[in-house]
Amino acid sequence: MKWEVITNERSSLQEFRLTENNACKALIKYNPLHRSARITCDNQHRLFFLESAGSLSGKTILRNEYGLETGTISHDKFQPQEGSVVINATKYRYTIQNNPQPQLSIFEAGVEKPLVICTLPANKNNSSFFTAENTVNSNCYLIGICLFLSLSVVKEKSFSFANA
Repeated sequence: MKWEVITNERSSLQEFRLTENNACKALIKYNPLHRSARITCDNQHRLFFLESAGSLSGKTILRNEYGLETGTISHDKFQPQEGSVVINATKYRYTIQNNPQPQLSIFEAGVEKPLVICTLPANKNNSSFFTAENTVNSNCYLIGICLFLSLSVVKEKSFSFANA
């Protein structure tokens, strides 16, 4: 899987696409003015508003279109490439590694084997992914992949219940 940036520079929206084998798995349209992310994943559409919990906390609160808290993103203060995401009452851990190309690994809480590894787009000027502008991008990547995973798990569970 890999994330692609599909925005042109004149657009007020930032668009990201999660692809696997040339198939689009998730699409995110982020509006920096409203701090909102519209996510399309498996024919489901979600809207999240991203709120900072405080300038020093490293935590972002996700609210749905009704203003209800639906999740959080917590970046580790001492290891900015690690943290946790809670979405739809499911907790995930993540790491971002700057190997030759930046990679995002998502883990279930308490499990060492990654659920998924995604390639991230590198910066134009710098091969490092950790910059101030990429904090918003990484939040979008994290929300998108975790929502995709949670919807995939729900779909698998409902499919197994239907077959039982």
